Amino acid sequence: MGLYGLTDTVLRRRTGWQHDPDKVALVFEDERVTYGQLADRVLRLAAGFAARGFRAGDTAAVLLTNRPAYIETVYAVAYLGGVVVPVNYLLRPAEIAYIVADSRAGWVITEERLRAGLADVTTGRAGDDGDRAVRRVVVDGAHEGELAYDTLLDHEPTEAPPPTTDSGQRLLLQYTSGTTGFPKGVTHTHGTVLFNALAQIVDFDVTSDDVHMVVPSLSWAAGLHCLTLSTLWRGGTVVLKRTGGFTAEDFCALVERDGVTTAMLAPSVVRIILASDAPERHDMSSLRLVLAGGEPVTAAEIEQIQRRIPLVRFMQGYGVSEFPSTMVYLDSDQVVRHDGAAGRSSLAANVRVVDRSGDDTKPGEHGEIAVRSPQTSGLYHAREGAEASAVVDGWLRTGDRGFVDEDGHVHVAGRVKEMIISGGLNVYPAEVERVLQSHVHVREAAVVPVPDTRYGQVGRAVVVVDDVRRVTPDELDALCRRELAGFKVPRHWVLRTAPLPRTVTGKIRRFELR
Repeated sequence: MGLYGLTDTVLRRRTGWQHDPDKVALVFEDERVTYGQLADRVLRLAAGFAARGFRAGDTAAVLLTNRPAYIETVYAVAYLGGVVVPVNYLLRPAEIAYIVADSRAGWVITEERLRAGLADVTTGRAGDDGDRAVRRVVVDGAHEGELAYDTLLDHEPTEAPPPTTDSGQRLLLQYTSGTTGFPKGVTHTHGTVLFNALAQIVDFDVTSDDVHMVVPSLSWAAGLHCLTLSTLWRGGTVVLKRTGGFTAEDFCALVERDGVTTAMLAPSVVRIILASDAPERHDMSSLRLVLAGGEPVTAAEIEQIQRRIPLVRFMQGYGVSEFPSTMVYLDSDQVVRHDGAAGRSSLAANVRVVDRSGDDTKPGEHGEIAVRSPQTSGLYHAREGAEASAVVDGWLRTGDRGFVDEDGHVHVAGRVKEMIISGGLNVYPAEVERVLQSHVHVREAAVVPVPDTRYGQVGRAVVVVDDVRRVTPDELDALCRRELAGFKVPRHWVLRTAPLPRTVTGKIRRFELR
Protein backbone atom coordinates (compact mmCIF):
# COMPACT_ATOMS: atom_id res chain seq x y z
CA MET A 1 0.00 0.00 0.00
CA GLY A 2 3.05 2.29 0.18
CA LEU A 3 2.36 5.89 1.19
CA TYR A 4 -1.22 5.24 2.18
CA GLY A 5 -2.61 5.51 5.67
CA LEU A 6 -5.89 5.19 7.56
CA THR A 7 -6.88 8.83 7.02
CA ASP A 8 -6.71 8.40 3.24
CA THR A 9 -9.88 6.34 3.52
CA VAL A 10 -11.98 9.36 4.56
CA LEU A 11 -10.06 12.29 3.01
CA ARG A 12 -11.40 11.45 -0.42
CA ARG A 13 -10.40 13.25 -3.59
CA ARG A 14 -12.80 14.30 -6.31
CA THR A 15 -11.49 11.43 -8.41
CA GLY A 16 -12.85 8.79 -5.99
CA TRP A 17 -16.05 6.90 -6.70
CA GLN A 18 -17.19 7.49 -3.13
CA HIS A 19 -16.45 11.23 -3.15
CA ASP A 20 -19.62 12.84 -1.79
CA PRO A 21 -18.93 15.54 0.81
CA ASP A 22 -22.66 15.87 1.53
CA LYS A 23 -23.15 12.21 2.43
CA VAL A 24 -23.70 11.62 6.16
CA ALA A 25 -20.69 9.88 7.68
CA LEU A 26 -21.55 9.90 11.40
CA VAL A 27 -24.79 10.01 13.37
CA PHE A 28 -24.77 10.62 17.12
CA GLU A 29 -28.14 11.20 18.72
CA ASP A 30 -29.49 14.29 16.87
CA GLU A 31 -26.11 15.25 15.38
CA ARG A 32 -25.25 14.55 11.72
CA VAL A 33 -21.68 14.85 10.42
CA THR A 34 -21.13 14.71 6.67
CA TYR A 35 -17.97 13.40 5.01
CA GLY A 36 -17.07 16.97 4.08
CA GLN A 37 -17.45 18.09 7.68
CA LEU A 38 -15.55 15.05 8.97
CA ALA A 39 -12.62 15.74 6.64
CA ASP A 40 -12.59 19.40 7.66
CA ARG A 41 -12.65 18.61 11.40
CA VAL A 42 -9.96 15.90 11.11
CA LEU A 43 -7.58 18.30 9.35
CA ARG A 44 -8.36 21.12 11.79
CA LEU A 45 -7.73 18.80 14.72
CA ALA A 46 -4.48 17.55 13.17
CA ALA A 47 -3.36 21.15 12.68
CA GLY A 48 -4.22 21.94 16.30
CA PHE A 49 -2.27 18.98 17.62
CA ALA A 50 0.73 19.80 15.41
CA ALA A 51 0.72 23.45 16.51
CA ARG A 52 1.06 22.27 20.11
CA GLY A 53 3.96 19.97 19.47
CA PHE A 54 2.46 16.64 18.42
CA ARG A 55 4.89 14.89 16.06
CA ALA A 56 5.02 11.65 14.09
CA GLY A 57 5.62 8.76 16.46
CA ASP A 58 3.96 10.47 19.44
CA THR A 59 1.37 8.43 21.33
CA ALA A 60 -2.14 9.54 22.30
CA ALA A 61 -4.31 7.64 24.77
CA VAL A 62 -8.02 8.03 23.97
CA LEU A 63 -10.33 7.79 26.99
CA LEU A 64 -13.71 8.70 25.51
CA THR A 65 -17.19 7.25 25.30
CA ASN A 66 -18.75 6.71 21.88
CA ARG A 67 -19.04 10.11 20.19
CA PRO A 68 -17.84 11.79 16.96
CA ALA A 69 -14.76 13.19 18.74
CA TYR A 70 -13.50 9.61 19.13
CA ILE A 71 -13.53 9.00 15.37
CA GLU A 72 -12.08 12.45 14.65
CA THR A 73 -9.23 11.89 17.11
CA VAL A 74 -8.31 8.51 15.67
CA TYR A 75 -8.10 9.89 12.13
CA ALA A 76 -6.27 13.08 13.17
CA VAL A 77 -3.61 11.18 15.12
CA ALA A 78 -3.29 8.73 12.23
CA TYR A 79 -2.85 11.63 9.80
CA LEU A 80 0.06 12.97 11.85
CA GLY A 81 1.79 9.60 12.01
CA GLY A 82 0.97 9.16 15.69
CA VAL A 83 -0.01 6.08 17.67
CA VAL A 84 -3.54 5.66 19.07
CA VAL A 85 -4.10 3.86 22.38
CA PRO A 86 -7.80 3.10 22.98
CA VAL A 87 -8.48 3.03 26.74
CA ASN A 88 -11.54 1.25 28.04
CA TYR A 89 -13.76 3.70 29.91
CA LEU A 90 -14.73 0.99 32.43
CA LEU A 91 -11.21 0.59 33.78
CA ARG A 92 -10.24 1.74 37.25
CA PRO A 93 -7.76 4.64 37.71
CA ALA A 94 -4.83 2.34 38.49
CA GLU A 95 -5.53 0.28 35.35
CA ILE A 96 -5.75 3.40 33.20
CA ALA A 97 -2.54 4.76 34.69
CA TYR A 98 -0.77 1.49 33.88
CA ILE A 99 -1.79 1.63 30.21
CA VAL A 100 -0.85 5.31 29.86
CA ALA A 101 2.55 4.65 31.43
CA ASP A 102 3.20 1.36 29.62
CA SER A 103 2.38 2.89 26.21
CA ARG A 104 4.44 6.00 27.05
CA ALA A 105 1.52 8.15 25.93
CA GLY A 106 2.37 11.84 25.96
CA TRP A 107 -1.23 12.90 25.33
CA VAL A 108 -4.58 11.78 26.69
CA ILE A 109 -7.90 12.82 25.15
CA THR A 110 -10.85 12.51 27.50
CA GLU A 111 -14.17 14.02 28.59
CA GLU A 112 -15.67 15.43 31.76
CA ARG A 113 -17.58 12.31 32.84
CA LEU A 114 -14.38 10.21 32.66
CA ARG A 115 -12.06 12.70 34.34
CA ALA A 116 -11.99 10.69 37.60
CA GLY A 117 -10.41 7.78 35.73
CA LEU A 118 -7.22 9.84 35.30
CA ALA A 119 -6.71 10.31 39.03
CA ASP A 120 -3.50 8.25 38.98
CA VAL A 121 -2.08 9.77 35.77
CA THR A 122 0.49 12.53 36.25
CA THR A 123 -0.48 15.33 33.89
CA GLY A 124 1.26 18.56 32.99
CA ARG A 125 0.37 21.74 31.20
CA ALA A 126 0.06 21.57 27.45
CA GLY A 127 3.53 22.01 26.07
CA ASP A 128 5.34 20.63 29.13
CA ASP A 129 8.25 18.33 28.44
CA GLY A 130 9.26 15.22 30.30
CA ASP A 131 8.35 11.56 30.10
CA ARG A 132 5.94 11.67 33.05
CA ALA A 133 3.97 14.80 32.18
CA VAL A 134 0.98 13.76 30.07
CA ARG A 135 -0.80 16.55 28.22
CA ARG A 136 -4.56 16.36 28.63
CA VAL A 137 -7.19 17.37 26.06
CA VAL A 138 -10.82 17.51 27.27
CA VAL A 139 -13.71 17.37 24.82
CA ASP A 140 -16.44 19.04 26.86
CA GLY A 141 -14.64 21.64 28.92
CA ALA A 142 -11.09 22.02 30.19
CA HIS A 143 -9.71 22.99 33.59
CA GLU A 144 -6.62 25.09 34.15
CA GLY A 145 -3.56 23.53 32.54
CA GLU A 146 -5.65 21.46 30.12
CA LEU A 147 -6.47 21.98 26.47
CA ALA A 148 -10.05 22.27 25.30
CA TYR A 149 -10.82 20.03 22.32
CA ASP A 150 -12.61 22.88 20.56
CA THR A 151 -9.47 25.03 20.88
CA LEU A 152 -7.56 22.49 18.79
CA LEU A 153 -10.24 22.79 16.12
CA ASP A 154 -9.62 26.56 15.86
CA HIS A 155 -7.17 26.06 12.98
CA GLU A 156 -7.58 26.16 9.24
CA PRO A 157 -7.35 22.75 7.52
CA THR A 158 -4.56 24.14 5.34
CA GLU A 159 -2.41 24.48 8.48
CA ALA A 160 -2.24 20.69 8.86
CA PRO A 161 1.20 19.37 7.87
CA PRO A 162 1.32 17.05 4.85
CA PRO A 163 0.80 13.39 5.77
CA THR A 164 3.83 11.14 5.72
CA THR A 165 2.26 7.89 6.89
CA ASP A 166 2.69 4.62 5.06
CA SER A 167 1.29 1.14 5.55
CA GLY A 168 4.20 -0.09 7.65
CA GLN A 169 4.06 2.71 10.22
CA ARG A 170 2.79 2.06 13.74
CA LEU A 171 -0.79 3.24 14.25
CA LEU A 172 -2.39 1.41 17.16
CA LEU A 173 -1.69 -0.18 20.52
CA GLN A 174 -4.70 -2.39 21.27
CA TYR A 175 -4.43 -3.54 24.89
CA THR A 176 -5.66 -6.99 25.83
CA SER A 177 -8.11 -7.28 28.69
CA GLY A 178 -5.69 -8.79 31.19
CA THR A 179 -7.62 -11.78 32.54
CA THR A 180 -4.45 -12.67 34.45
CA GLY A 181 -1.66 -10.26 35.27
CA PHE A 182 -1.13 -7.02 33.38
CA PRO A 183 -2.63 -6.31 29.94
CA LYS A 184 -0.40 -6.34 26.86
CA GLY A 185 -0.41 -3.76 24.10
CA VAL A 186 -0.70 -5.36 20.67
CA THR A 187 1.15 -3.27 18.07
CA HIS A 188 -0.68 -2.59 14.80
CA THR A 189 0.38 -0.68 11.71
CA HIS A 190 -1.70 1.27 9.20
CA GLY A 191 -1.39 -1.79 6.97
CA THR A 192 -2.77 -4.35 9.42
CA VAL A 193 -5.67 -2.08 10.38
CA LEU A 194 -6.49 -1.27 6.75
CA PHE A 195 -6.28 -4.86 5.60
CA ASN A 196 -8.59 -5.88 8.45
CA ALA A 197 -11.16 -3.32 7.27
CA LEU A 198 -10.74 -4.23 3.62
CA ALA A 199 -11.26 -7.94 4.27
CA GLN A 200 -14.52 -7.18 6.11
CA ILE A 201 -15.77 -5.19 3.12
CA VAL A 202 -15.47 -8.38 1.06
CA ASP A 203 -16.52 -10.94 3.70
CA PHE A 204 -19.64 -9.04 4.79
CA ASP A 205 -20.59 -7.29 1.53
CA VAL A 206 -20.20 -3.78 2.96
CA THR A 207 -21.43 -1.07 0.55
CA SER A 208 -21.90 2.69 0.54
CA ASP A 209 -25.60 2.07 1.26
CA ASP A 210 -24.86 0.47 4.61
CA VAL A 211 -25.75 2.15 7.90
CA HIS A 212 -23.72 0.52 10.66
CA MET A 213 -24.62 0.95 14.32
CA VAL A 214 -21.74 0.89 16.81
CA VAL A 215 -23.03 -0.63 20.06
CA PRO A 216 -19.79 -1.74 21.78
CA SER A 217 -17.34 0.83 23.06
CA LEU A 218 -15.04 2.18 20.35
CA SER A 219 -12.19 1.35 22.75
CA TRP A 220 -12.81 -2.34 22.06
CA ALA A 221 -11.77 -4.10 18.86
CA ALA A 222 -15.43 -5.06 18.43
CA GLY A 223 -16.39 -1.37 18.43
CA LEU A 224 -13.80 0.30 16.22
CA HIS A 225 -12.63 -2.58 14.05
CA CYS A 226 -15.73 -4.68 13.40
CA LEU A 227 -17.48 -3.04 10.42
CA THR A 228 -16.95 0.55 11.63
CA LEU A 229 -13.77 1.45 9.74
CA SER A 230 -14.85 -0.67 6.77
CA THR A 231 -18.22 1.16 6.55
CA LEU A 232 -16.49 4.56 6.59
CA TRP A 233 -14.00 3.39 3.95
CA ARG A 234 -16.88 2.37 1.67
CA GLY A 235 -18.65 5.68 2.18
CA GLY A 236 -21.52 4.35 4.30
CA THR A 237 -22.96 5.86 7.47
CA VAL A 238 -21.92 4.99 11.03
CA VAL A 239 -24.44 5.46 13.85
CA LEU A 240 -22.73 5.84 17.23
CA LYS A 241 -24.89 4.57 20.08
CA ARG A 242 -24.27 6.41 23.33
CA THR A 243 -22.07 4.35 25.63
CA GLY A 244 -23.69 2.52 28.55
CA GLY A 245 -27.22 1.64 29.59
CA PHE A 246 -28.13 -0.68 26.70
CA THR A 247 -31.83 -1.40 26.27
CA ALA A 248 -33.62 -3.32 23.55
CA GLU A 249 -35.99 -0.37 23.14
CA ASP A 250 -33.17 2.08 22.38
CA PHE A 251 -31.52 -0.31 19.94
CA CYS A 252 -34.68 -1.09 17.99
CA ALA A 253 -35.74 2.57 17.93
CA LEU A 254 -32.39 3.56 16.39
CA VAL A 255 -32.67 0.79 13.80
CA GLU A 256 -36.05 2.18 12.76
CA ARG A 257 -35.06 5.87 12.92
CA ASP A 258 -31.79 5.63 11.01
CA GLY A 259 -32.46 2.65 8.75
CA VAL A 260 -29.62 0.65 10.33
CA THR A 261 -28.44 -2.22 8.14
CA THR A 262 -25.60 -3.79 10.18
CA ALA A 263 -24.60 -4.13 13.82
CA MET A 264 -22.01 -5.91 15.93
CA LEU A 265 -23.58 -7.27 19.13
CA ALA A 266 -22.25 -9.20 22.10
CA PRO A 267 -24.26 -12.40 22.78
CA SER A 268 -25.40 -10.94 26.12
CA VAL A 269 -26.89 -7.99 24.24
CA VAL A 270 -28.59 -10.34 21.77
CA ARG A 271 -30.29 -12.05 24.70
CA ILE A 272 -31.50 -8.71 26.07
CA ILE A 273 -33.16 -8.04 22.71
CA LEU A 274 -34.71 -11.51 22.62
CA ALA A 275 -36.17 -11.01 26.10
CA SER A 276 -38.02 -7.88 24.91
CA ASP A 277 -40.97 -7.27 22.62
CA ALA A 278 -39.21 -4.21 21.12
CA PRO A 279 -38.46 -5.95 17.76
CA GLU A 280 -42.20 -6.36 17.20
CA ARG A 281 -42.96 -2.73 18.07
CA HIS A 282 -40.44 -1.21 15.65
CA ASP A 283 -39.74 -1.46 11.93
CA MET A 284 -36.63 -3.66 11.78
CA SER A 285 -36.82 -4.39 8.06
CA SER A 286 -33.66 -2.42 7.21
CA LEU A 287 -31.45 -4.67 9.37
CA ARG A 288 -29.68 -7.10 7.03
CA LEU A 289 -26.73 -8.32 9.13
CA VAL A 290 -26.01 -8.88 12.80
CA LEU A 291 -22.50 -10.05 13.66
CA ALA A 292 -21.94 -11.53 17.13
CA GLY A 293 -18.74 -12.58 18.85
CA GLY A 294 -17.15 -13.44 22.15
CA GLU A 295 -19.07 -16.66 22.81
CA PRO A 296 -21.43 -18.87 20.79
CA VAL A 297 -25.09 -18.05 20.34
CA THR A 298 -27.20 -21.20 20.32
CA ALA A 299 -29.11 -22.48 17.29
CA ALA A 300 -32.38 -21.98 19.19
CA GLU A 301 -31.55 -18.32 19.84
CA ILE A 302 -30.60 -17.73 16.22
CA GLU A 303 -33.82 -19.35 15.05
CA GLN A 304 -35.75 -16.98 17.29
CA ILE A 305 -33.87 -13.94 15.95
CA GLN A 306 -34.57 -14.87 12.34
CA ARG A 307 -38.20 -15.62 13.06
CA ARG A 308 -38.74 -12.26 14.75
CA ILE A 309 -36.53 -10.21 12.41
CA PRO A 310 -37.11 -12.16 9.18
CA LEU A 311 -34.74 -10.28 6.84
CA VAL A 312 -31.69 -10.36 9.09
CA ARG A 313 -28.65 -12.54 8.41
CA PHE A 314 -27.15 -13.56 11.75
CA MET A 315 -23.44 -14.42 11.73
CA GLN A 316 -21.06 -15.37 14.51
CA GLY A 317 -17.40 -14.38 14.44
CA TYR A 318 -14.23 -15.20 16.32
CA GLY A 319 -11.17 -12.99 16.35
CA VAL A 320 -8.29 -11.75 18.46
CA SER A 321 -6.74 -8.42 19.44
CA GLU A 322 -3.76 -9.36 17.29
CA PHE A 323 -6.22 -9.53 14.34
CA PRO A 324 -8.03 -10.54 12.26
CA SER A 325 -10.77 -9.13 14.44
CA THR A 326 -13.02 -11.59 12.59
CA MET A 327 -10.74 -14.54 11.88
CA VAL A 328 -13.47 -17.10 11.29
CA TYR A 329 -17.22 -16.73 11.03
CA LEU A 330 -20.30 -18.92 10.89
CA ASP A 331 -23.34 -18.07 8.81
CA SER A 332 -26.82 -18.56 10.23
CA ASP A 333 -27.69 -21.35 7.78
CA GLN A 334 -24.72 -23.40 9.03
CA VAL A 335 -25.61 -23.29 12.71
CA VAL A 336 -27.96 -26.27 12.69
CA ARG A 337 -25.26 -28.61 11.35
CA HIS A 338 -22.40 -26.98 13.25
CA ASP A 339 -23.96 -25.70 16.47
CA GLY A 340 -21.20 -24.42 18.76
CA ALA A 341 -18.67 -23.89 15.96
CA ALA A 342 -16.91 -20.57 15.44
CA GLY A 343 -16.93 -21.09 11.68
CA ARG A 344 -14.56 -21.17 8.73
CA SER A 345 -11.74 -18.74 8.04
CA SER A 346 -12.34 -15.30 6.56
CA LEU A 347 -11.07 -14.34 3.12
CA ALA A 348 -7.65 -13.01 4.15
CA ALA A 349 -6.83 -15.46 6.93
CA ASN A 350 -5.26 -18.89 7.01
CA VAL A 351 -6.34 -20.71 10.17
CA ARG A 352 -4.97 -23.95 11.62
CA VAL A 353 -5.21 -25.95 14.83
CA VAL A 354 -1.79 -27.27 15.78
CA ASP A 355 -0.28 -29.59 18.37
CA ARG A 356 2.76 -28.81 20.51
CA SER A 357 5.09 -29.71 17.63
CA GLY A 358 3.34 -27.25 15.32
CA ASP A 359 1.73 -29.97 13.19
CA ASP A 360 -1.93 -29.89 12.15
CA THR A 361 -4.22 -31.81 14.46
CA LYS A 362 -6.59 -34.46 13.15
CA PRO A 363 -10.33 -33.65 12.87
CA GLY A 364 -11.79 -33.53 16.37
CA GLU A 365 -8.37 -33.44 18.04
CA HIS A 366 -7.70 -30.45 20.27
CA GLY A 367 -4.77 -28.10 19.83
CA GLU A 368 -3.90 -24.42 19.69
CA ILE A 369 -5.51 -22.13 17.10
CA ALA A 370 -2.95 -20.43 14.86
CA VAL A 371 -3.47 -17.84 12.14
CA ARG A 372 -1.54 -16.23 9.32
CA SER A 373 -2.89 -13.08 7.70
CA PRO A 374 -1.78 -9.67 6.39
CA GLN A 375 -4.00 -8.28 9.16
CA THR A 376 -2.05 -10.00 11.92
CA SER A 377 0.41 -8.45 14.32
CA GLY A 378 2.42 -10.79 16.47
CA LEU A 379 4.22 -7.97 18.28
CA TYR A 380 3.55 -6.80 21.82
CA HIS A 381 4.65 -3.37 22.96
CA ALA A 382 7.38 -3.34 25.58
CA ARG A 383 8.54 -0.28 27.44
CA GLU A 384 11.93 -1.85 28.06
CA GLY A 385 13.81 -3.54 25.24
CA ALA A 386 12.57 -5.12 22.02
CA GLU A 387 8.95 -5.96 21.31
CA ALA A 388 7.95 -9.52 22.16
CA SER A 389 6.38 -11.74 19.51
CA ALA A 390 3.80 -14.55 19.56
CA VAL A 391 4.62 -15.68 16.00
CA VAL A 392 6.14 -19.16 15.68
CA ASP A 393 7.36 -20.32 12.27
CA GLY A 394 5.30 -17.61 10.57
CA TRP A 395 2.06 -18.38 12.43
CA LEU A 396 0.51 -16.36 15.25
CA ARG A 397 -0.23 -18.63 18.21
CA THR A 398 -3.47 -17.24 19.63
CA GLY A 399 -3.36 -18.96 23.01
CA ASP A 400 -6.87 -20.29 22.30
CA ARG A 401 -7.50 -24.00 22.25
CA GLY A 402 -9.83 -25.56 19.71
CA PHE A 403 -10.36 -28.23 17.08
CA VAL A 404 -11.46 -28.57 13.46
CA ASP A 405 -14.43 -30.79 12.61
CA GLU A 406 -14.74 -33.05 9.57
CA ASP A 407 -16.23 -30.22 7.49
CA GLY A 408 -13.42 -27.77 8.25
CA HIS A 409 -15.27 -25.67 10.83
CA VAL A 410 -13.17 -24.32 13.69
CA HIS A 411 -14.44 -24.82 17.25
CA VAL A 412 -13.05 -22.73 20.13
CA ALA A 413 -12.59 -24.63 23.38
CA GLY A 414 -11.17 -21.94 25.66
CA ARG A 415 -7.70 -20.72 26.53
CA VAL A 416 -4.77 -23.14 26.39
CA LYS A 417 -3.94 -22.44 30.03
CA GLU A 418 -7.54 -23.11 31.10
CA MET A 419 -7.42 -26.78 30.15
CA ILE A 420 -8.03 -29.21 33.03
CA ILE A 421 -5.88 -32.38 33.18
CA SER A 422 -7.87 -34.89 35.19
CA GLY A 423 -6.28 -38.29 35.70
CA GLY A 424 -4.08 -37.65 32.67
CA LEU A 425 -7.06 -36.83 30.46
CA ASN A 426 -7.73 -33.38 28.95
CA VAL A 427 -10.97 -31.60 29.86
CA TYR A 428 -11.87 -28.43 27.96
CA PRO A 429 -14.04 -26.07 30.03
CA ALA A 430 -15.84 -24.58 27.01
CA GLU A 431 -17.18 -28.02 26.07
CA VAL A 432 -18.66 -28.58 29.53
CA GLU A 433 -19.97 -25.01 29.75
CA ARG A 434 -21.82 -25.41 26.45
CA VAL A 435 -23.71 -28.40 27.85
CA LEU A 436 -24.55 -26.62 31.10
CA GLN A 437 -25.84 -23.56 29.27
CA SER A 438 -28.31 -25.69 27.34
CA HIS A 439 -30.34 -26.07 30.56
CA VAL A 440 -33.41 -23.86 30.51
CA HIS A 441 -32.71 -22.35 33.96
CA VAL A 442 -28.98 -21.74 33.50
CA ARG A 443 -27.92 -18.21 32.56
CA GLU A 444 -24.16 -18.74 32.39
CA ALA A 445 -21.53 -21.18 33.60
CA ALA A 446 -17.79 -21.45 34.10
CA VAL A 447 -15.73 -24.56 34.80
CA VAL A 448 -12.34 -24.13 36.48
CA PRO A 449 -9.71 -26.60 37.73
CA VAL A 450 -9.29 -27.35 41.44
CA PRO A 451 -6.70 -29.69 43.03
CA ASP A 452 -7.67 -33.30 43.68
CA THR A 453 -5.62 -35.88 45.59
CA ARG A 454 -6.64 -38.75 43.29
CA TYR A 455 -6.89 -37.19 39.84
CA GLY A 456 -4.55 -34.21 40.18
CA GLN A 457 -7.25 -31.84 38.96
CA VAL A 458 -11.02 -31.97 38.65
CA GLY A 459 -13.55 -29.44 37.48
CA ARG A 460 -15.50 -27.03 39.64
CA ALA A 461 -18.62 -25.69 37.91
CA VAL A 462 -19.83 -22.26 38.94
CA VAL A 463 -23.34 -22.04 37.51
CA VAL A 464 -25.52 -18.93 37.44
CA VAL A 465 -29.21 -19.89 37.55
CA ASP A 466 -32.36 -17.79 37.49
CA ASP A 467 -33.63 -19.44 40.70
CA VAL A 468 -31.64 -21.84 42.89
CA ARG A 469 -34.88 -23.60 43.82
CA ARG A 470 -35.52 -24.68 40.22
CA VAL A 471 -32.35 -26.68 39.62
CA THR A 472 -30.05 -28.89 41.68
CA PRO A 473 -26.42 -30.04 41.29
CA ASP A 474 -27.65 -33.61 40.79
CA GLU A 475 -29.81 -32.46 37.87
CA LEU A 476 -26.86 -30.68 36.23
CA ASP A 477 -24.60 -33.66 36.89
CA ALA A 478 -27.09 -35.93 35.13
CA LEU A 479 -27.30 -33.52 32.19
CA CYS A 480 -23.52 -33.58 31.78
CA ARG A 481 -23.35 -37.37 32.05
CA ARG A 482 -25.92 -37.70 29.24
CA GLU A 483 -23.82 -35.52 26.94
CA LEU A 484 -20.21 -36.01 28.06
CA ALA A 485 -17.73 -38.68 29.07
CA GLY A 486 -17.65 -39.25 32.83
CA PHE A 487 -14.14 -37.79 33.32
CA LYS A 488 -15.35 -34.46 31.92
CA VAL A 489 -18.18 -34.05 34.44
CA PRO A 490 -17.41 -31.51 37.20
CA ARG A 491 -16.90 -32.96 40.67
CA HIS A 492 -17.74 -29.77 42.53
CA TRP A 493 -20.78 -27.54 42.04
CA VAL A 494 -21.53 -23.96 43.01
CA LEU A 495 -25.01 -22.64 42.15
CA ARG A 496 -25.69 -18.93 42.47
CA THR A 497 -27.80 -16.11 41.07
CA ALA A 498 -25.01 -13.50 41.08
CA PRO A 499 -23.37 -13.00 37.66
CA LEU A 500 -19.91 -14.38 36.97
CA PRO A 501 -17.04 -11.94 37.47
CA ARG A 502 -15.90 -10.57 34.14
CA THR A 503 -13.29 -8.24 32.75
CA VAL A 504 -14.41 -4.96 31.21
CA THR A 505 -14.42 -6.63 27.79
CA GLY A 506 -16.69 -9.43 29.01
CA LYS A 507 -14.21 -12.26 29.56
CA ILE A 508 -14.75 -14.43 32.65
CA ARG A 509 -12.21 -13.78 35.40
CA ARG A 510 -11.62 -17.48 35.99
CA PHE A 511 -8.80 -17.01 38.45
CA GLU A 512 -11.34 -15.44 40.86
CA LEU A 513 -13.47 -18.58 40.67
CA ARG A 514 -10.65 -20.92 41.65
